[in-house]
Amino acid sequence: MDDWVRTIYQARELVLERAPDEMPEKLGSVRSVIYSSWRRSRLQGLTPTGVTPVQVPDTGVGNYLARTVSPMIEQRAAALGQARCALALSDGEGRVLQRWAPDRGIAEYLDARFVAPSSSMAESSVGTTGAIAILNRDPILVRGPEHFSEQFAAFSCATAPIFHPINQSAVGSLSLITRISDTSPIMLSWVTELATLVEALLRARASRREQLLLDAYTAHNRDARHPLVALDENTVINNAAAARLLAPVDQALLWEHARRGIADSMRVAGTMTLPDGKLLTIECQPVSDGIETIGAVLRIKQPHAQQGASGLMSSRRAPALPGLVGHGMRWQALCKQACAVAPGPIVIVGETGSGKLAVARALAGRGPLRVVDAAEVSMIGEDQWCHRLESQLGGPDECLVVRHIHLLEGSSALASAAALRRRPAGRRVLATVEARAFASPRHSGLLDLFDTVLEVPALRDRTEDLPALLAAFTTSAAGEGHAIRWSPEVIQLLSRMDWPGNLSSLRALVCRLVTGGHERTITPQDLPPNLAARASRRQLASLEQAEAQAILQALRDAGGNKYRAAMSLGIARSTLYRKVRALGLDLSASAY
Repeated sequence: MDDWVRTIYQARELVLERAPDEMPEKLGSVRSVIYSSWRRSRLQGLTPTGVTPVQVPDTGVGNYLARTVSPMIEQRAAALGQARCALALSDGEGRVLQRWAPDRGIAEYLDARFVAPSSSMAESSVGTTGAIAILNRDPILVRGPEHFSEQFAAFSCATAPIFHPINQSAVGSLSLITRISDTSPIMLSWVTELATLVEALLRARASRREQLLLDAYTAHNRDARHPLVALDENTVINNAAAARLLAPVDQALLWEHARRGIADSMRVAGTMTLPDGKLLTIECQPVSDGIETIGAVLRIKQPHAQQGASGLMSSRRAPALPGLVGHGMRWQALCKQACAVAPGPIVIVGETGSGKLAVARALAGRGPLRVVDAAEVSMIGEDQWCHRLESQLGGPDECLVVRHIHLLEGSSALASAAALRRRPAGRRVLATVEARAFASPRHSGLLDLFDTVLEVPALRDRTEDLPALLAAFTTSAAGEGHAIRWSPEVIQLLSRMDWPGNLSSLRALVCRLVTGGHERTITPQDLPPNLAARASRRQLASLEQAEAQAILQALRDAGGNKYRAAMSLGIARSTLYRKVRALGLDLSASAY
């Protein structure tokens, strides 16, 4: 053991003080699963001497798991004390739900390091711990210095993930903690066996939840002519009217709609657009087991304007932009406005990667199109830029798109405005601008030249369009006639993400997963572990969301440079790292 410990410490000294991009791909003296976690930890801005478990507010998500596991563990508390071990139960995001530590020395050690209920032991908070068992979906024994943080190097941790009995998602984990000198291989088999017993108990309780869901459905299904759905994250019960209306992907999106409604205590009717363009009015009624909300009953109605002999107004009548897909309300509102605009100058506003240039190309139609990028002014100089802009304002049948027009300031903005005013009659000009820059009161008067403003919605605001976007990107990456499908479970997971890179990030994910074009269905197991973790991450409170968005925007503006981002926010870089960990932001999966 002593030789092994020295070897691991030597490896730590060799790589963990390096910049993340300088770390080698592999390190033979360290297990690959451990070293991969070390690298991810460094990419998230963590250092071995500067991590502390952050406090995560109790969202109530883990209560059901804790109530299920606690009686089982209490029966084994005496054995834990005799073995000089502690046991911790965590939820699927690494937040400690409960801890049993009858050994006083271990309890004091854990308390001093804030390993206690409500503390996050996720990789994004403290680096490599047994919690990586959730990401890797396999039990693991992390011994002493294999932990990323030096403060955990005196102990070993055997962790087994707990999987949901129906959908097999990782809902939590059990960790057996002991001093490194007491480490034994039997720890992993013991905690794995205990996790298996927990899963069996969850399976039995799932039957009760399904029965409660069925009872709620029966109580509300008084008129079979009206669509009715009772569902939770694993089970869908619907009548014939709903079955005719909904597809499996629709059901996954319905649950996300219901989940948000339950979280907001929303029982009034809301609207939702399905992937095929159907607009629905949905009334959400939570289903409870005591104080715990376990699902929802949804009453579904179609607005009278859509009902006809065939039951629905054809989605083909909806306005559309050539070559672009989407049926959600926000996207359809953009299409309707775009199809009605006058032929004058148009500025297209949206977040990075939201598809502003694609909208501009669609507006240009089949005619000639030229594109210039205002980002070039810093490279070629103001005079050369103005000359290029003038040269592109040529024939009257051509459409010119000026990208990133918000980057033109001062004299370059004035010169560009003068050039645009001198454009030939009938010469159409479009411009794209970042949403944050457009909203700033400091933007130049150049934007005042544009008669119409079109706002492209962010991907997180058009989750109804995910199936259509995935299909379009898959065809683009794999070619026509491909046999690749996206499971409803994957679409449900992707709909939970914030997508700071918007369509660009979604397209990159599709290209990564469909390379080769083999016939298959993409399931949650195919998603990269860091993305799956982001998709299942806790819901942030409204103030936290605003803070997270401000941090991500600052990082995007700084091209990923954390020092510049911290300066723009008026905080220290160490504070930025702490906030990133506290909010659970995964910077390794972001593109700037």
